[in-house]
Amino acid sequence: VLDDDHNFAELAKVRAQQETNNVVWDIVMTVSINEAIMCQEGLAEQIDWAQYLNEEDFEHIGGFGECGAPNITSPGVIAYDTERYPEGHAPNSLEDLWDVEKFPGKRGMVYRPDETLELALMADGVPPEDVGEMLISEGGVDRALAKLEELRPHIRWWNSGSESMPMLISGETVLTYTYPGRVYNANETNNRKLKIAWEAGYVTSPIYFVVLKGTKNLDAVIDYVTLALQPEMQSVYSAATGYAPANERAFELLPTGGRLDEPRKHRDRGMVMAGEDYLTWYMDNTDTLQKQFARFAGTTE
Repeated sequence: VLDDDHNFAELAKVRAQQETNNVVWDIVMTVSINEAIMCQEGLAEQIDWAQYLNEEDFEHIGGFGECGAPNITSPGVIAYDTERYPEGHAPNSLEDLWDVEKFPGKRGMVYRPDETLELALMADGVPPEDVGEMLISEGGVDRALAKLEELRPHIRWWNSGSESMPMLISGETVLTYTYPGRVYNANETNNRKLKIAWEAGYVTSPIYFVVLKGTKNLDAVIDYVTLALQPEMQSVYSAATGYAPANERAFELLPTGGRLDEPRKHRDRGMVMAGEDYLTWYMDNTDTLQKQFARFAGTTE
């Protein structure tokens, strides 16, 4: 089961399976925050993946979780229509996302604090590698919300990545935060010429394989994950989906000139949602953050 769009809906289903002692899923793919929550709540098997895989191959995205092993990375990026903004006149920075005079029109943004607060701090000048530490420090959330306040009257919020593309294609938004797979699919199915501004910066979450507590197929699932995270399998999966592999060695097997060249080239522009202190902070503050964010975003016209 894939936990799409970085939401928390699948957590409720996992909890229900545990509470009813009816575990029908063996494994889920989910974002770093959910992996940490599932592990803390005892919903996942605690597996030492270093027994089966080389942890150094995954260090660039934070390594293994306490329970999960990363499969891909899922970036949140800025996308635009090249028919509206052709080369030479296109946005290429988060400053451009905030510049409503140079690029007038509505901005599509995801309606939740995680990812949005991180993006705002990057727009406020915090280097990607320092965003996690800044966000959890005193005044970090207030700084992010203050930056978002500058853009708030021009935001169209979306809840699912599937909503972001129709807004952009119709012109309801002129720039949007979204996910690469949505952009690639829109181009292929709607014959569009949408483009991702990788150089602007992005927020990326490792997507983990997490084995559910109580699975009856533990050995088979471990074998599956171990195979799926080999460089050869990772390269095939990433070439097909457009999402970057978690295993660093898989990049060596990917064709050059493909759609994964850009995120690879601009890796230094990505904020990785990982780290023990960062994830613990989110687990401890998720409810408060969601309420605070809802109060902030709910007054948007």
